Amino acid sequence: MNRRMVAGTFRYTVARLKEHPFASALLVSAAMVLIAGFTWNPAGDNDQSQETSRVAIEHFWAVYHGNDYNAIPGVQAELQQAIQNDQDNPTLYALLGAAHFWHIGEAARDPNPHDPALGQDMPDAVSFFGKALDLDYYSKHLIGYINDDHLPGYLGITTVHLGQITNDPEVIAKGDQTLDFAAYEFPEFNNFNRWAAYNTYQKDTAMYQKGLDSLWEGIDSCIGTKIDRSNPDVKPYLDLVTSVGRKKACWWQSELAPYSYEGYMLNLGNGLVKAGQVDAARVVYNNARYATNYSTWPYRYVLESIASSDLDARAELYADDDPNNDPPLGVPNRGCSYCHAEVPEGGSR
Repeated sequence: MNRRMVAGTFRYTVARLKEHPFASALLVSAAMVLIAGFTWNPAGDNDQSQETSRVAIEHFWAVYHGNDYNAIPGVQAELQQAIQNDQDNPTLYALLGAAHFWHIGEAARDPNPHDPALGQDMPDAVSFFGKALDLDYYSKHLIGYINDDHLPGYLGITTVHLGQITNDPEVIAKGDQTLDFAAYEFPEFNNFNRWAAYNTYQKDTAMYQKGLDSLWEGIDSCIGTKIDRSNPDVKPYLDLVTSVGRKKACWWQSELAPYSYEGYMLNLGNGLVKAGQVDAARVVYNNARYATNYSTWPYRYVLESIASSDLDARAELYADDDPNNDPPLGVPNRGCSYCHAEVPEGGSR
């Protein structure tokens, strides 16, 4: 599989979902973006368009890092407006997809839980990530070209989630295929997306094990060797910490996701507890403290509360026959903010 095939998978997914009685209504506005085509209209040809795009992009990141969930509709509107005059800018579509993914991923924060927009978010995320990937592949000559290997991972995970929502195994399979390619292309980052697609499966299933293995593979890719699964202490590898290149996704010096390392360790620790590997989980929770920005992580209290709790009792909750009492594997009711937010909820920058 390659990036052209991933783009084809995206178009298949949209066509498939149009046939689904639940999803067809949801895809009406999302599908509209697909007919825009690839008109030659680089932002550099129009100073005003370029400025509008720059402002919209900067506002997205200010809101995302500022943990301002309630500002999402305004950010979406700005990005949509920028797209009207800058239709070939893949960054605009990617960030619009991310805004929709954030909105549905943290829907518990929404002041109007019955907002119809929440039902539209996942198909919109699939559509906009797919459009960004199309442009990123086919429009390398355009100003703003990002060659973003994150995109197949985002398209894959949102496609899997949309297939789960609509109970469509063919769409899930297409999303799985995209995630496998994404993890191959950018293992340091996209193995986390593959984990996030599978972590809700029961702990003894092959799919859950695939997700957990993906987290291990992500670490292995970061350190250049296979970490000890029984004592996964990353301290011997801290000389590899970097803020440049693809490997920055492994650590805490990425300006876009400053706490992704801590979030990764939280997920791996919780995933190991779910698998009954409590001793290894304790080591992983401690790994998070190696981050030089750990003390400023807005959600560190979640990790610390879990790490100091009765982990054997927590593991038993995953082992019983009641999935409704399974503890969340990340920060409860949060999907994006605990890696990206630089301030607490309701805080200030």
